[in-house]
Amino acid sequence: MNESWINKSENEIRNDIVAIAKEETKLSNFKSTGVLRGFIEVIARVVFAIYRSAINPIYNNAALDNATGFFLSLWGLMLGVVRKQAVKTTGVFTGRAYGDGSVSAGTWAVVEGTELRFKVSENVKFKADTEFAIPVIAERPGLAYNIGGGIPLRLTRVVNGLDSVLAGENWIVSPGQDAEEDDPYRVRIKSRWKGQVLGDVKEVYRFYAEEVDGVRAARIVRAPRGPGSTDVIVAAVNGQPGSELLQAVRDNLYAHELMAFDVQVKAPNILTIELRIEYSGDASEGEVTLVAGGYVYSLGIGGRFKIADLYELYRTMNLKTVEIISPVRDVQPEEDAIIEAVITAAKAGT
Repeated sequence: MNESWINKSENEIRNDIVAIAKEETKLSNFKSTGVLRGFIEVIARVVFAIYRSAINPIYNNAALDNATGFFLSLWGLMLGVVRKQAVKTTGVFTGRAYGDGSVSAGTWAVVEGTELRFKVSENVKFKADTEFAIPVIAERPGLAYNIGGGIPLRLTRVVNGLDSVLAGENWIVSPGQDAEEDDPYRVRIKSRWKGQVLGDVKEVYRFYAEEVDGVRAARIVRAPRGPGSTDVIVAAVNGQPGSELLQAVRDNLYAHELMAFDVQVKAPNILTIELRIEYSGDASEGEVTLVAGGYVYSLGIGGRFKIADLYELYRTMNLKTVEIISPVRDVQPEEDAIIEAVITAAKAGT
């Protein structure tokens, strides 16, 4: 008989209970049609339900490295690390007009070739031969809505006088973000633990930098300016951090008395690559581009671009063929840099 029923199947638990019953009662008539077997089946189901709903989850989440979901949040709260919540992107698109007209609040703007939609948040009037601002909010929370500048859009209703709509280079006012997933959340919890319990100064800087809303990741780099010189490299959820976000990180470090030495908060350096993809299949160019953009975004500060990893992501799209034309090899940025990609996706033969 097994000593523990943790993570055991219902059948394994039932067999153990039958063995216990035989040993304790000295009876052997536990056939499937017998009354005694009926009692055993009830007991087995109750015990299995208790293990499945309570004992197994508690046991499996007892260690930080294995904890997930609600249990990981409990670990975080124990150390004062709150899981980041999902936020919708807000911003301002640019409209171009050939005549007078207006765009009504509630109109949807769609990213060509995708299902990403943004709702116009205010009524907008415009004049002929002008460029004008269209305030929008994403349909749903998430990083996917932090689209790059220059991406073409279309409105879901006809607007007289409107020539085109696009996302400008700095169209985002407030970037969207996903609810923090378990793995990055666990990393922040560990940073807090290492800094608070083990006295790891680098992890302390990292934790308080990443605590600031709008910060995607932070990396601590020793600088050659003298003893104690440190650079806090900050990447924003929408790419490069602006001056306000960098100042917010500085303020948070100052608030926790972490600026005694030569510490500078900086944006990461940029390594720009040309990412060209040819494919065949039913997917739109926009969908293929979003997958590539999401992969590049996930690399973070100092992350290596691996061609094989990007190919693997396209497997789930069931494309007939896909070929990454450039870059021709993996790309490794410096430890204080992030990769940004100029992405072109086109169907083979076009």
